[in-house]
Amino acid sequence: MSDNFQLLEWDTNFFGFQVAKAKKDFLWKNSNNKLRQLNEQDIELIVFNSSKPDFEKLENRYYEIVKVYNRVPIIKEVKSKTINHPKIFSYKDEIPSPELIDLAKLAGKEGRFGRDHRISQETYDKIFEEWITNSVKRIVADEVLVYKVDEKVVGFGTLKIEGDNGFGPLFAVNRDYEGKGVSFALMRAIENKLIEKKCKYLVSGTQEINKKALGAFRRFGFELQTPEFVYHLWKINYNK
Repeated sequence: MSDNFQLLEWDTNFFGFQVAKAKKDFLWKNSNNKLRQLNEQDIELIVFNSSKPDFEKLENRYYEIVKVYNRVPIIKEVKSKTINHPKIFSYKDEIPSPELIDLAKLAGKEGRFGRDHRISQETYDKIFEEWITNSVKRIVADEVLVYKVDEKVVGFGTLKIEGDNGFGPLFAVNRDYEGKGVSFALMRAIENKLIEKKCKYLVSGTQEINKKALGAFRRFGFELQTPEFVYHLWKINYNK
């Protein structure tokens, strides 16, 4: 693929067809020509992040454009190591527990897979079962931290390290334990792990509509970046 597109290996393997992510804002210029070329290359699904809204209004015959959600990137410089909460553990089993699978599904509910009407509930469930399974096996994550109450996982966060940055792909807390300090305990533990690994920043993102989460991240010291608009483009078979 060109420098303006990245083939998403995990997505491609899961769906069984080519899934690519476009460089941010790249599809705004000469849109129809670019979409035609991607269609002819058999790219079935394109993930496109835009700094501007209304890309879904583009008229074309190559892809169905689905606006999935507005994402707020967040970043925090990690500096001070603290003591982990005694109920925080590194998840060591290679098979996720039922409650961890449920939390993984909860983590993605308002994300790009959960908000796309083209993705069925059955497919959605399979996505996050496989995602959390590959995370605990350390295939797509370097660490999985959990918060346990009476041996039951009530919150978790996954961590992927790339260079100086640590990324938090999945994070969720059982609804019954919201507001009880579980989120902050997990975030502190994630930050401690990054400091151990000599990372400088923790990078993640959340939904713009999730004001509660945004408030919590802000209180924990995250800087909220400019929102971006996330789209899925599904290939249309057209007559050439």
